[in-house]
Amino acid sequence: MGALPGPRAGGPRAHERVDICPFLCTLALSMRSILAAVAVTTVLGLTGCQKIAARDLIREANALYRNSQYEEAIEKYNEAEGLEPDGVTLYWNRACAAESLVLKLKDPNKADVRKKYTDLALSDFKTWLDRLEAPEEADKKEFEKHRLVLLKADERCDDLLNHYLARHNAEPNNEDLYSLIARQYDECGRIKEADEWFVKRTVDFPKSPRGFVALAIRRFDPLWPDPESGEQYNPNVAPGDRLRLADTVLKLLEQATLLDPKLHEAYAWKSMAFTQRALAHPYSDVPEEHTLEEKLNVILSREDTLEGWKQQKARCDIDQLPECDPNKTPEEQGQCCPLPPRPISIEEQAADNERKKEILAQIEEAKQEAESGNAKGKGKGKGKRRGK
Repeated sequence: MGALPGPRAGGPRAHERVDICPFLCTLALSMRSILAAVAVTTVLGLTGCQKIAARDLIREANALYRNSQYEEAIEKYNEAEGLEPDGVTLYWNRACAAESLVLKLKDPNKADVRKKYTDLALSDFKTWLDRLEAPEEADKKEFEKHRLVLLKADERCDDLLNHYLARHNAEPNNEDLYSLIARQYDECGRIKEADEWFVKRTVDFPKSPRGFVALAIRRFDPLWPDPESGEQYNPNVAPGDRLRLADTVLKLLEQATLLDPKLHEAYAWKSMAFTQRALAHPYSDVPEEHTLEEKLNVILSREDTLEGWKQQKARCDIDQLPECDPNKTPEEQGQCCPLPPRPISIEEQAADNERKKEILAQIEEAKQEAESGNAKGKGKGKGKRRGK
């Protein structure tokens, strides 16, 4: 959300009364036995002095704030509030100081302290807004921005959900809210509801390519490896499951590119999904020992790798970018497509297609032989049983 605004300066034209205040305060303190007839004048003088003193305290608190002494700043703001409880600027400034503390308090053991300052900041921002003479739309947005920052920092899950769901009810055609609601459910640990909102977005906005991409990314989640593993894939996902998940992702992305053939993001995820498919065809590192299925998997893996490359190329084709020439400097060729070399040549692709047909025929033949052998075995067994 960007940098948060800091405390604001004291009240306008406060300096105009600084020279008068000492005289009035001194006068009031030295005349406690004055007659009631002049008491009103004394009280009025004391009130004006209090306001000046309050604004001096606010300036001291602002200096503490700028020095990152937030708790000390809050104490000064508290003193100022005692002198001028009907102010406006003070509440904004104290809210900013409390918010700064909340954002620093990440230790779970200090959750109670964080909650205390969150409550203070939320209350002060609301007081500031309520006391503005004519709050503008920008003021309301500023208040709402800080409110969300505080709710998130203090992990107030239900409050955030209620906020986004209320906004959705008020703005049912705001598609962006679907992702915000889904992510908030995720942060609350309510994965099922999060999934439902990703799907709901594609149902409510069937012509939105971004909705299908968002759901595809969601479905891709189980395929991510542990960032610390250094692996290209999650080894805990079985090949069959990897293939199924990749196919689900590709189906959603295909819908997205049908709706918007120039959607770069969809092609990027398509490329990653095909890479996952390529990893879902297992075979050993010893070609001489490959079974028929492994021989087929080698070809299928190469096919998916090529399809992944084609998705990368599609992004460059959309922008009409030529492939980068490794023999030229960036200055010589200008903007170009940093596409890796084609993983297999057209000739190799054609050879793979022919070899694939042969292997599939061999697999089918072996399957029929196995079925025939099983049928004969069963027949012999039955004959023996009949003979007993």
